[in-house]
Amino acid sequence: MNESVLTQFEAHEPVELAQHLIRIPSLLWHESTVGRWTADWLHERGFEVELQEVPLRDGRVTHQAIGRLRGDGSGPSLMLCGHTDTSDWNGRPFREDQWTHGPWSGEIEDGYLYGLGAINMKGGLAAMLMAAEALRRSGVPLRGDLVVACVVAETGGGVGAQHLIASGLRTDYCIVTEASNLDVGTISVGYVQGKVRVTGEFKHRVPYVNPIEKIGKVIDAFSPSYQQIPPQSWLRYMPHPLIPGFPAMAVRNIEHFQDTTTLMFDLRIVPGMTEERVREDMQVVLDQIAAADPDFHAELVIPQSEQQPNMPAREATPATSPVVAALVRAHQQAVGQQPIVGAGHRIGATADTCHFKGVGIACVEYGPGFIPIWPMVDERIEVAQIVTATRVLAITAAGLLTE
Repeated sequence: MNESVLTQFEAHEPVELAQHLIRIPSLLWHESTVGRWTADWLHERGFEVELQEVPLRDGRVTHQAIGRLRGDGSGPSLMLCGHTDTSDWNGRPFREDQWTHGPWSGEIEDGYLYGLGAINMKGGLAAMLMAAEALRRSGVPLRGDLVVACVVAETGGGVGAQHLIASGLRTDYCIVTEASNLDVGTISVGYVQGKVRVTGEFKHRVPYVNPIEKIGKVIDAFSPSYQQIPPQSWLRYMPHPLIPGFPAMAVRNIEHFQDTTTLMFDLRIVPGMTEERVREDMQVVLDQIAAADPDFHAELVIPQSEQQPNMPAREATPATSPVVAALVRAHQQAVGQQPIVGAGHRIGATADTCHFKGVGIACVEYGPGFIPIWPMVDERIEVAQIVTATRVLAITAAGLLTE
């Protein structure tokens, strides 16, 4: 009976929906337009809809759409969640001059859909929305609620997901439809991002303490980029068997103004590590540099801004969890083979799953999109994966909510 939900939509529908979503620019912190559009789309189809106003820490607001199909309360509830923000660099796509397809064109060529957010993650948004719509069209009575959450600012630390949680919304299970290459992601890294601000002098024609030169000592201490930090080195942690190669760190940017040079870093962490412990460990390294060089003066800033919180690392959702088992069965039905279960294609990436797990929701990642390298010029997603993900999510939702 679960597979009968697949007769409720045509393969072109989730693809065209993804095209529409790509054509609505939704840069980080500027997502109200796509939020309102999605709310209207859900309302027109009979979902209960809430358009949440999400306050940002700089005083502005943005908006996110939440839809719901009510069950009779006799079974578990399920949330399908995806983020509407796209990855940009100062408001523009990565190396925009090299793109051969318009970043907001939604063009399809040779089986791929192109555009900013195609992978991260409007393909996944379209798949989850159409899966929910297929379940609604089927008219099958639901035992538990189905929630579709189109949240803002995942790349800003999961601000939208945290607002959703603070609003009181809870479900038993959650599937975050990030690009997983159709792997079932039961575990993710987290991240601690911050700054090291080195202060020196600013003079001309005479010797002086140059903070640009001093920042090199910080780079040396925390390099090389994104290679596993050896256990028992400067960082305290226990290696995690499901996330080999982590924790790992990279210097992401350097800025200089007058007598101050600022380094931004990104540290990918494993379960058991905390922001406070990382702060303590990094401060020890900076203190050691200062002890050897009296002209070295550094300030450690974590998180890197008040607007953007860090993402914690949570333990894996057990393979025996009903949401994992249902996804595995649905994938096998739709694809004809078992999916990869674990960190999978998303190893090293973060997701809003960490926030939902933190309040006791059994959560996994599953969605369309293979990412060969990130960031991408000509961001694109395989059309066939959008359709497959829609089918798998529809079967999964039907199985969890109607049996």
